[in-house]
Amino acid sequence: MIKIPIDQVRLGVTIVKTDKPWLNLSFMNKPVTSLDIIDILKNYGVKEVYIKKDEITEDLYGLEKSFKKELIKQAERLDITKYTTTLKEIDELKSLHERAKKITKQLYLDVRTGKSIDTETAKKVVETFVDSCFKKPHLVVTLSRLKSFDEYTFVHSLNVGILSIVLGKRYGFDVPGLKNLGLGALLHDIGKMKISDKILNKPGKLTDEEFAIMKKHPVYGFELLKNDPNMTEEALHAVYLHHERADGSGYPLGLKEPQIHLYAKIVSIVDVYDAITSRRVYHDAMLPPKALQTIFSWSEKHFNKILVKFFMEVVGIYPVGTLVLLDTGELAIVFEQNKEDPTRPKVLVITDERKKTTEPYLFDLEKYNLLTQKPYKSIIAPLDPKKLNIDTNKIMDKFLLKAKQGVSI
Repeated sequence: MIKIPIDQVRLGVTIVKTDKPWLNLSFMNKPVTSLDIIDILKNYGVKEVYIKKDEITEDLYGLEKSFKKELIKQAERLDITKYTTTLKEIDELKSLHERAKKITKQLYLDVRTGKSIDTETAKKVVETFVDSCFKKPHLVVTLSRLKSFDEYTFVHSLNVGILSIVLGKRYGFDVPGLKNLGLGALLHDIGKMKISDKILNKPGKLTDEEFAIMKKHPVYGFELLKNDPNMTEEALHAVYLHHERADGSGYPLGLKEPQIHLYAKIVSIVDVYDAITSRRVYHDAMLPPKALQTIFSWSEKHFNKILVKFFMEVVGIYPVGTLVLLDTGELAIVFEQNKEDPTRPKVLVITDERKKTTEPYLFDLEKYNLLTQKPYKSIIAPLDPKKLNIDTNKIMDKFLLKAKQGVSI
């Protein structure tokens, strides 16, 4: 006999005994035919089981193959049950993001019409996301996949605010610090409202004169906010210095790494990440893994390397919503990060091996084959959903809606 953790039990193996000597159930000494058996054992507090050593042979490949459909079906059902609470939380966060987007839009448009900036309301938006960041940090990061081509400036500002809070928390900021950082990040581009849409939305490259005007937006933002009682000095640094770069090539002051405020260093990384992963009139959206690779390549030259590593850690190598190709030939969408192994997230499988669309199901890439001691599925590469005419957000939203309603999927 060999001893294995309960989580490594697979269909077809024979459980001889468990770490609970007194436990003797009807399915003992028989091949496991349903993953429900594992749940039953877990309910009894079983953590390890003993299986027949001679079963670790080629013969089990046939058993495993015959049970493959049952494995997928059971894994899918178990995952849906497990995610009941999570699905509700995701839905609540999306609603929160939509409300916050409308508020952010109004904050920015008020500047266009000459009104004062309602930083009191902005503070409340930030406080809500700071609270969410502590309660469900792994879910808050998923909001960064929510984009809007037509309302880029507002959604971008909101996403930069959210991800800056997440990065600040990873760095070790306390709650007051996160609120200050979040407020500065949310309003980092407020100065752009003093620049004409003709320049902001120009589809081609800006002329030298136009770029000179564009580079004034951090100064405009600082001027708009410097006398506001809700804006701390640290938050103002985030607005004023978020385009400074470590090598001194940034603007408006051309500061180098030691001179740039920490808040600005954080916002600068998030600002660039969200910008290059968003579709604009002058460029297509970059795939998140490629964007992270690009930002990492700019470490030390443009960004603080430690902060970049922290950012990659919180966002994940394959951010939620990324379309990926599996080594089975299937296509999948990253559903949830794996803190222990970022290369093995939970995914939503959306096609079969021949790329034929199927009903989506959740699969944990951390699952290992007991026989080969290798993963059942692995990611080969990220893919561009646009080129394949796949709307990942639509697929995920539809899946979440069905799951929330208790529909079998």
